[in-house]
Amino acid sequence: MRSLRLSRAWLLCALLTSLLLVTVGASAKSGRQFTGYFDYSDAQEQGDLVQVTLHLKLFNHTATNVKGLIVTLLDSSPAMTFRGSFTPVKVWKTQQFVEMSQQFTITKREFSEWNGPAQPNLVLLYQDSTGKSWQKPAMVSRRPIVPPVPKQ
Repeated sequence: MRSLRLSRAWLLCALLTSLLLVTVGASAKSGRQFTGYFDYSDAQEQGDLVQVTLHLKLFNHTATNVKGLIVTLLDSSPAMTFRGSFTPVKVWKTQQFVEMSQQFTITKREFSEWNGPAQPNLVLLYQDSTGKSWQKPAMVSRRPIVPPVPKQ
């Protein structure tokens, strides 16, 4: 009889724990407000470095427009060396894609990781609709992208 009560107690505990996790998960931000794809072209080795053009297609999952977007590229090493940034975007509308390309010089190690399971270490700097400044990561996966045609 005692094991039956223990089973009911465990079942109730598991049910309450699941409910709590779902509630907390639903109210917490997922950290995936900005997702998309990356690809690269024109890779040229220069000693221990690689000069490469990085192409991005990012989606804004937030509920508001983003102002003054600056997408930066950092090295994935613990030092997180700043490698550069893309041309700023004045307004990135909610639920819209933005496409950009920029040439960077990165380490051979970093470049080889992009060909494996790793992604470029992208940090987005921007202001929300209230004027508050934010610094958020972008979650991207490798997918062939046709580079945008330059405006003439």
